[in-house]
Amino acid sequence: MSPVYKRKDHFYQKAKGEGLASRAVYKLEEMDKRFRLLRLGSRVLELGCAPGGWLQYIVKKIGTTGKAIGVDLLPLKLNFPKHIQLLVGDILDLKIQDQMIRLLGEKADVVLSDLSPNLSGVHFSDHIKSVELCEKALEVAQKTLKPNGALVVKIFPGQDLENFKKKLKGYFGEMKPFIPEATRKSSNELYLVGKFFKQL
Repeated sequence: MSPVYKRKDHFYQKAKGEGLASRAVYKLEEMDKRFRLLRLGSRVLELGCAPGGWLQYIVKKIGTTGKAIGVDLLPLKLNFPKHIQLLVGDILDLKIQDQMIRLLGEKADVVLSDLSPNLSGVHFSDHIKSVELCEKALEVAQKTLKPNGALVVKIFPGQDLENFKKKLKGYFGEMKPFIPEATRKSSNELYLVGKFFKQL
């Protein structure tokens, strides 16, 4: 019997109690503690930022000397201070990419992608669409990341996972897969964390 998705589990209740947009904030918090991704003054680009949980964590970590740009096809309902700016649009739209770079003021220290396809329940199809989104995130990172910067992407495992991991290793000095504790037990998603970006 497949595991039942209990939406109102510990992390859901914790996020609700702390007034956070989603349980996803705890995934980023755990990855940040493990890989030291964010610091005061960081410039951050987040792809697929709705509903805004990761940005709620980012704003606390980077302080007023940092800057973050969140991009999503959907508008966010949350309010953020001026050094957190939101764009509505497609991450592969060249105009959106130009806006990302212009708003950041300089290249990013970290690119974070929590992009996910609309899941069909068909494993092969969901995996392929997930890899395509990761490829898009890597393409954006190549244009926007500083040397030695970091990239985090969400991916659903499947036949192309190892090939994409090898591709990331070509661009980053270090690449690690990671499954945060806050990931739903019924989900097979994982994150790939690339550090020490090499401009090829």
